[in-house]
Amino acid sequence: MLKFLLIIVSLLCSQLLVAQNVRRRPIPVDWYQKDPAMDSLAGITLDKAYGLLTCRTSHTVIVAVIDNGVDIRHEDLRAIIWTNLKEIPGNGIDDDQNGFTDDIHGWNFRGMTDGTIVRNEQAGCLQLYEKWRARYDAADTAAFDSAEKANWTIFEKAKKEYFDGRSSQDSTDRLFVYNIDYASSSLIAGDPDNDSARHYGSPLSILSPDLSHGTHVAGIIAAVRNNGIGIRGIADNVRIMPVVAGTAAGDERDKDVAAAIHYAVDNGAKVINMSFSKLFSPDKKVVDEAVLYAEKHDVLIVHAAGNDGVDIDSATNYHYPIGIYDDGRRAGNFITVGWSRPLFDHRLAHPYSDYGKKNVDLYAPGSDIYSTVPDNRYDYKSGSSMAAPVVTGVAALLFSYFPQLSAQQVKEILMRSAFRPQQMVDKPRSKISVPFSSMSVSGGIVNAYRAVKMVLEMGL
Repeated sequence: MLKFLLIIVSLLCSQLLVAQNVRRRPIPVDWYQKDPAMDSLAGITLDKAYGLLTCRTSHTVIVAVIDNGVDIRHEDLRAIIWTNLKEIPGNGIDDDQNGFTDDIHGWNFRGMTDGTIVRNEQAGCLQLYEKWRARYDAADTAAFDSAEKANWTIFEKAKKEYFDGRSSQDSTDRLFVYNIDYASSSLIAGDPDNDSARHYGSPLSILSPDLSHGTHVAGIIAAVRNNGIGIRGIADNVRIMPVVAGTAAGDERDKDVAAAIHYAVDNGAKVINMSFSKLFSPDKKVVDEAVLYAEKHDVLIVHAAGNDGVDIDSATNYHYPIGIYDDGRRAGNFITVGWSRPLFDHRLAHPYSDYGKKNVDLYAPGSDIYSTVPDNRYDYKSGSSMAAPVVTGVAALLFSYFPQLSAQQVKEILMRSAFRPQQMVDKPRSKISVPFSSMSVSGGIVNAYRAVKMVLEMGL
């Protein structure tokens, strides 16, 4: 009996040791491309997806990265940067008559004359306060209808955040983010005082050292897979179109976002990645019009949910842009992405990821993602900003091998084919245990293999 008990204890100890070793095993740099079943990591099963596509021909897909700039000379990106073949470089003429002179590799809506990116912007709360204060600062709320009262509530929230922010001792905050006298439009080439403007900025993009975000995003989507260096992007036949509308500090201007979406659609993008979000949208209408424009032209938009760990189903927590028009209709081409971690434990849904059973469509890997950064370097970044391009990469893969799919079909396929782990997780900002499935519309994590398999089963 004692011998039997010793054997049992020995087996239990060995199992514990194995479990400990599994937990201690280093996470591979490409963990987000791994398979949940084979690798015990919450990845997207990419290699198996390519296995299903072995005998199929791919078609080039243009993916616009609306961000704070992409290093088009990076060793792992330069071969897949979009080139406008209708434009003659450097001749100072708008050869293709698209309204943008010499736009060879996209456009910089925050560019100075020489292409230097205006990296700082006011906070969204200040942008909204400036825009709305004439209407709401001393308004008689008793005369407001419900819609006007809702806007006034947003205004008061923005006003408070702005006035609180003015006490910041951070130099960037004081000079730019919460400075009501700072006007980026005075620096951006040809920038008119017009919310609906679309033709301003520069064809050039000069990145400052801290503008690495867009380059990292681009690498996740499409860094060259077969060159033997760096990393392997998700999609293997993509051209990245860099469109600058993002910032290093402060929040994106709505006019820049709208102009960037229009540019991407008009110049052939099939997918638009927007790895940014903000709490206030003073000119939501112009962004809605741009999203609708993309929807009408069958262009998919993938958007980062945000990194505040809040439920964005609440209108007070919306992280803009949001795929809901003012009439309540939801854009069929708009995907909002939450941020998941590699291990199947209580932190699978990252505690800083925004969530929502109505307004977050699905999750994707976003923690410790290794990708390209400027000057032929590579680095780790985390956030819903990294999760969004994972979804963009899978969407581009589907469009590439199945070009007959519409944007709405691809969204539905990604949602329906998502991997749904039966995992209890901590609700962000709490220790309340909830099913992972309750955190998003689909209840799952994007999965390339399951998505490709679903399309093949459709007979395409």
